[in-house]
Amino acid sequence: MRGRPFLLLALGLAGCARYVVKVDSDPAGAAITLGGDRNKGDRWSVPTDSVAEIAATWPDGQRMATALTVDRDVHVLVRKDGDPAQVVGGRIVGAAPPATPPPATPIDTGGAAAPVDSMAQARALADAGQTAYKLTDYDEAIARFKQAYELVQNSKDPRAAEILSNLQYNLAVVYESSYEVTPDLERLRRARIMYKQFDEQMATLVQNWSGTAEHADVLRRVRALDARIDAKPAKP
Repeated sequence: MRGRPFLLLALGLAGCARYVVKVDSDPAGAAITLGGDRNKGDRWSVPTDSVAEIAATWPDGQRMATALTVDRDVHVLVRKDGDPAQVVGGRIVGAAPPATPPPATPIDTGGAAAPVDSMAQARALADAGQTAYKLTDYDEAIARFKQAYELVQNSKDPRAAEILSNLQYNLAVVYESSYEVTPDLERLRRARIMYKQFDEQMATLVQNWSGTAEHADVLRRVRALDARIDAKPAKP
């Protein structure tokens, strides 16, 4: 985690989007590290567009390593035979971005309603929130991230916990930023709550979270918000 070298929603908010890197080995049983660190379940939450340096070491001492640019959810399979076809959702460092796939062929459902893909809907809402954030339309961004959160919260997808933590972090950042446009202390209080929820969620996902630079950064943000809130008397 501290290597800051991610499988999640591509939120893309400047300075706050995060992804999850999930790593497996073939054959299984290798010790996996990312940026030199190990994590519970071989999963790491890292910032967008960072470089993940991943290594797998098998009991017989053989070691394989790869590095990739993280720009979306990433599932990496490190193969002992060195096969480069080991990354899903990421770009090997120095490689060209993958070609855009052709549009999917519509499925004939015979008039029946197609099943709702809540995760795809959540991704679309997060993208809309990202656009609104970049345009400083903070209330719109908050509304879209909240809608995405509600969809993910009820999802059975195994990535839901990591995605929820990212949405919590992004909501915290947007609430904090929105105070510059709408100076209401309630926005700072909500930002503080979301940072705390993110921190608590990450403690359940990342081994030794309390010792990471990310945890220290969240505490710093919470303390800064406390100081800002205490410095401003509440409106009568």
